[in-house]
Amino acid sequence: MTWFACRPARSGRNGVALIIVLAFVVLLAGVTVAYLSRTSTDRQVAHASFNDWKADQLAHSALDVIVGDLKQEIADGSTSSIVNGFMIYSPTSATNILPMRSGNPSGNPDPIPNLVRRSAQPDLIAPPGVRSRASALNSAPIDPANPKKGEITPARWNRHYLIPKSNPNDEQSDPISLFIAPDWVLVTRNGPQAFVGWNASLRDPASELFALGRYAYAIYDEGGILDVNVAGYPSDATQAGTVVATDAPVGGKGFLALADLVPVVFANTIPEQRAAVNRIIGWRNYATAFPSGTFPNFTFTMASGSTWYTNFVAANTTGFLKTSTFTSSGRFDQSFVSRQELIGYRGAAQFSPNALQYLGTFSRELNNPTWAGAATQRVASTFLRRDGTTAQPGEPLFRRFPISEIDWLGANGIVVPGTAEFVRRDFGLVWNADHWDYYGSAGTELAGAIPPISGDREPEFFQLLAFAKPTASIQQILTTGACLIDQYDGPVSDPASATTRIDYAGPPIPPSDTNSVAWGMESRIPPVPAAAPTPNANPTPIILNRAFQNVGEFGYAYRDVTLPGPAPTPRTLDFYTSTSTDAGILDLFSRSSVPKRAGVVNLNTRQDLVLRSVLSFATATAPSTALSSARRNSTATGLIAATAAAPATSRQDLARLAVQSGITGGEEIQEVIARALADTCQTRTWNLMIDVIAQSGRYSPVATNLSDFVVEGEKRYWLHVAIDRFTGEVIDQQLELVNE
Repeated sequence: MTWFACRPARSGRNGVALIIVLAFVVLLAGVTVAYLSRTSTDRQVAHASFNDWKADQLAHSALDVIVGDLKQEIADGSTSSIVNGFMIYSPTSATNILPMRSGNPSGNPDPIPNLVRRSAQPDLIAPPGVRSRASALNSAPIDPANPKKGEITPARWNRHYLIPKSNPNDEQSDPISLFIAPDWVLVTRNGPQAFVGWNASLRDPASELFALGRYAYAIYDEGGILDVNVAGYPSDATQAGTVVATDAPVGGKGFLALADLVPVVFANTIPEQRAAVNRIIGWRNYATAFPSGTFPNFTFTMASGSTWYTNFVAANTTGFLKTSTFTSSGRFDQSFVSRQELIGYRGAAQFSPNALQYLGTFSRELNNPTWAGAATQRVASTFLRRDGTTAQPGEPLFRRFPISEIDWLGANGIVVPGTAEFVRRDFGLVWNADHWDYYGSAGTELAGAIPPISGDREPEFFQLLAFAKPTASIQQILTTGACLIDQYDGPVSDPASATTRIDYAGPPIPPSDTNSVAWGMESRIPPVPAAAPTPNANPTPIILNRAFQNVGEFGYAYRDVTLPGPAPTPRTLDFYTSTSTDAGILDLFSRSSVPKRAGVVNLNTRQDLVLRSVLSFATATAPSTALSSARRNSTATGLIAATAAAPATSRQDLARLAVQSGITGGEEIQEVIARALADTCQTRTWNLMIDVIAQSGRYSPVATNLSDFVVEGEKRYWLHVAIDRFTGEVIDQQLELVNE
């Protein structure tokens, strides 16, 4: 009885145990499922991360290949020489001063001026250009209405807005129909390979042609557009832009910061355009221009829009590579650190996206000349440069001479304390009671000739003039220099100063009893001293009596006041005829003293509106009559046509371009080309933006077509790069990851 009485209790315990076991099994199964699910998710994340990393590496490798091809193009299109251990690439033709174009639609005017080339198959790029290695597989969707994964729509390719939009009246980035999307470059184990059709080795893991990924790219001329971190000055819409438009610094130009953004910043009316410009300048230069109001409603007064801003521009010592450290109301100046930031800001600034094809965020130039062999001159031994840096053997010898140093030469000798040593070093002049003696920078007595340039010191002022005019006599060179000194009359000089006299060794020329004399030219009648030459009455010379705003203003200086030339030979420096022997001077001197600077436009730009911006309000007749908009527009169009027919290789070409642009009216009007463009343009640096999209992936074992590529990861970069045409060196670059 007892045994039977206990059996129900034991059976109950077994049931409870079974339930516990089953619960444990269920729990274990849940944990297992959760583990497997988490493992699967982590694996997917890890796989995606790995593919993303592969795409990133592929993009960086693609950019290296593209930049390497550009460098190879420079070498192939040049006569190479080693000077003091430094390789120099001199273009074999004027055409080779620019990167070759390929894959662009034809047309006049150029329908896509910014596009330099794209990856294309077939790639018909002309030598010395390097083919892109693209395969016969376009990156655009096969069915535009149903794009597949990995296909890049034209609107995505124009994410940067550097291509004209198909509909200028909307906010979309769809490019004009003439744009053809880049073709894919297939990357195999043997590197990038071009395929004109399907190859089964692309899917074979054992083959050297096994595909690892692909990339496509387009290259744009960022040097041919306006660097928005520098270009543009403020104006007041209520005054129709007259706040600084008639101010002398704007009319004289000298910096891209004095270019007018109104022609390129599109809005419905001119006042709205000027308001949009003020939003850009107010945001960018809040501390140095100090507008009233807050974003987006900035207002500039005569003080803020003209005096403060132009003073900031004139005093810039960083080449606009850095923002000012000045603060106002606790705020600094700002800059656009990426193109995407500019694109995002554009909407808030309330101007059309059409303007973005004329605006960039990156431009660089080495402040070195390219004319007449100056680019090939190299430093032979270590010496201290004018800016205090040490020149090393093999570096460029020629840097443009900063015209501001003329301010050291006052009416009564050295008026800037402590500059005698520098005047001797940079001008070769020594003050002697009431005149200058020319010794040369290393001479110990009056010189009878301009010393030849050597590689162990920077050329001085008169050596550069002689380099530009190799057939001129010492009399002519010193006379030109004396006239430049008299034109300048900077802030520490007396505008009514005596005529500059420079003595040198040679046959006596009255009033000197012992030395030869070179005279300048002042506007004083009677002249002081009395023996100085009297200004000619016809034509009456223009004597600026102020600091030069740009090297183009050298054109006001006489080149010889003692030997009048027969009419119609101009006696002032000639920057407006195609046969000028003076034009090389434009490339040897500069308003800026920095070795590298931002805010320059390639003189060979294809963008008509960019040149209009630079030429706007440029003074055509001293002191302040500005070019009319009609003349500005026709001149810009003429310049585009002239450089398309024969590219400019240096700033010397400005004299030729003044003729070919079609501008007429005589020397003073025609030399507005040199005054407006000499210090704001350049030819030696390739400022490019490379847009590359890279995709990691593979071809499946059953793939039968180039379009069967399976995309696993993708990266896009915009590389802003500046390459020096004469050395092939990358002088600066910025890499921008594109977030889409």
